[in-house]
Amino acid sequence: MRFAALIFGLAAAGYLAVTALAWAFQERMIYFANPAEGSPPDGSPFTVIHIDTADGETLVAWRAPARPGCPTLLLLHGNAGHVPSTGWLYSELNEAGPGVLALSWRGYAGSTGRPNEAGLHTDAEAGFRALREEGVAADDIVVAGFSLGSGPAVRLAAEHDFNALILEAPFLSLEALAAEHMPFLPVRLLLRDRFRSDRMIGAVTMPILMVHGTEDTTVPPHHSARLEALASAQVTRVLLDGASHNTLVLGGLYETAVWPFLSNRFPDCRFAAEEVEV
Repeated sequence: MRFAALIFGLAAAGYLAVTALAWAFQERMIYFANPAEGSPPDGSPFTVIHIDTADGETLVAWRAPARPGCPTLLLLHGNAGHVPSTGWLYSELNEAGPGVLALSWRGYAGSTGRPNEAGLHTDAEAGFRALREEGVAADDIVVAGFSLGSGPAVRLAAEHDFNALILEAPFLSLEALAAEHMPFLPVRLLLRDRFRSDRMIGAVTMPILMVHGTEDTTVPPHHSARLEALASAQVTRVLLDGASHNTLVLGGLYETAVWPFLSNRFPDCRFAAEEVEV
């Protein structure tokens, strides 16, 4: 009995230690911020802009204008996103016609501060406000959030009017996702950042596009299915066969889902690279 009690005590102590570490270092487990700032290459249509937030931080963003008749995309990246490393994709999007404002979350790619849920919501607000102050009409703005970025995107859409919301590999809530990945921990009690998209999606009134890969094991596709069921707005949900969490673009994200969805809303935008006459 004493030996069994000792084993149980050691196991309990180990579990409590793991739980304490998870609570103390949860931000490092959620946000993989690369602080290295980069610049668009020479000849790029992008310029680096700086956006002040309501709580005193300064965000770095890459900005390129839209062709006439095309929307402007406010892009909110995931927890391991890095705007300078994704510049190739932003250039392709801009070549297709849309304007782009690719926002670096606080603590990422030259932006000041440290990431947390309240801060990311403030950052998304700042990006939207920057476009409006620049003179971009709300009806010409489309917000696209990938993975972690889907949380601030949903809240922004619940609190502001713009043309459309695009959610790429969205989760129901961070606490629901964490509970699936770490069922051995009381994550619902431990988490400080929860990103409750499940509570906010019903307040969104604009059309929503949800895109998920069928082989996504990071954020399984049943999360977007449940979000669709909770939404009160019109939802178009597209499953990309064979795509994983990080291969949505290669799996046809824009050709199969985004451009067809936006073509109905922006009929004067071709969503294709302009042909150069020679």
